[in-house]
Amino acid sequence: MYKMDVKGEMKALAFREGSSGVFTGTFAGLYQGHRLGSTTPHEQETSVKLSGGTIRLILKHQVHALLAPRPAVHPFANGNDPFVDLPTAPASNPPPGMNRESGFVRPAEGSPTGKSPGAGPHAEITLRIDPEASSGIFAMASGEMRITAPNYRIGGYLVINTAGGDVVMTFLESVERGVLNADLSLDGKRSTGIYRDAHGDFKFALTLIPPNFGRGPYWGTIWLQREPPNT
Repeated sequence: MYKMDVKGEMKALAFREGSSGVFTGTFAGLYQGHRLGSTTPHEQETSVKLSGGTIRLILKHQVHALLAPRPAVHPFANGNDPFVDLPTAPASNPPPGMNRESGFVRPAEGSPTGKSPGAGPHAEITLRIDPEASSGIFAMASGEMRITAPNYRIGGYLVINTAGGDVVMTFLESVERGVLNADLSLDGKRSTGIYRDAHGDFKFALTLIPPNFGRGPYWGTIWLQREPPNT
């Protein structure tokens, strides 16, 4: 395998479905990010085997984002750069949902992730029993509960269109002090070109700029099955 350290910069615009932006540096190309649970609830299922039967559980993540829908045309397509029109002076107001002094979002009563409904994307998390898939003494059991998860991170995936192929990464992200931090893993099975069957881990840290801009570095290491160009 071929080891390659990667680094560069990201520019992003946040939309209801996820983000759209551009990578420069090792990865160079437009990307689209997809936030799980933003358009339709994201569900995960599992079974718990207990004495007397099995309970089938469904965990539902639904992300609420007070953002505009993604436009049909990529905002960075054809060399466009929406950041050109941003003011050079620091914004007088903090990013939506951010506290001016600390950068933290104040927890709101009834918010399952500890963020207020206006604090950008936030998730509603519920756990319910599937009565028909449960068995034994739990057959046709029912019940539902909301989950409060103060350390919750929103998941999703992004696709970068590069000259060497499409790079697909899964991510978990959260905001702290006005910076969107994410941990990403390369999905080699869904990537194409020289990135097919590759693996690696990455991070990015985007400084948020009102109303829906983000900019910052990315870095990580990738292992390729195929020799990269210019090595």
